[in-house]
Amino acid sequence: MKIGILTCGYVDPTLVGIDGEYAEMISTTLHSVNEAIEFQNYDAKAGYLPDLDDCFGFIITGSVDNAYDDDPWIINLMDWIVRCEAQRKPLVGICFGHQLIARAMGGKVERSQKGWGLGSYEVQICAQKRWMKLGMDSARLLVSHQDQVVIAPSGMKVVARNDFCPNFMLVKDNHVMTVQGHPEFSTEFTQAVVNKFKPLITENHYWSALESLSHPQDSALILHWIDSFFEMALHDKEVTQIQQAI
Repeated sequence: MKIGILTCGYVDPTLVGIDGEYAEMISTTLHSVNEAIEFQNYDAKAGYLPDLDDCFGFIITGSVDNAYDDDPWIINLMDWIVRCEAQRKPLVGICFGHQLIARAMGGKVERSQKGWGLGSYEVQICAQKRWMKLGMDSARLLVSHQDQVVIAPSGMKVVARNDFCPNFMLVKDNHVMTVQGHPEFSTEFTQAVVNKFKPLITENHYWSALESLSHPQDSALILHWIDSFFEMALHDKEVTQIQQAI
């Protein structure tokens, strides 16, 4: 199974030595779940977008850019997302990717008045999908975001939420899955991000974000869900091909 990673931004040069770039984090952590996945990286920010037939499915990464901006590469990527969804290609969005998919599909993204989500926080699982092989009532995930999906697109269902981020995880049928958090981040990298943001947040916020990293994280659970999401989509495609051949 070949999965394309659409890179939408680059890690701060002072932090890249911890876990690498976004695409490297995603491929490394997902390989820890399923080493058989083949990855192909596309620099979407530089304007390189894959043909939809290049890969079985795609993952759109995080970014320091704003998903509500109208930079040419963002508009082009939204057009690509619309075509990808129309063909029901399996598509996963992480943080910026989550927000941009929501915007492309008719939702609204904006700078949250609640401020920065930093460190980790817990969300409630409010819907179950068949690729959630291990069901949970709640999950804790690493986060780093100031923007949010404030209005979910029509046709997308909220799977996970909390009061701070009501549209934390969204799905459409069984071919689109998006999450505001970062299952690909390590605690070490997230701590470095929090330290980087220290001058921009209050002292209480800083220490609260660091304290949140001491809790057990559920990144592995979300990574298993992403893998299962792609595996079940592949199974459905193979079943359909068999049925059409009969």
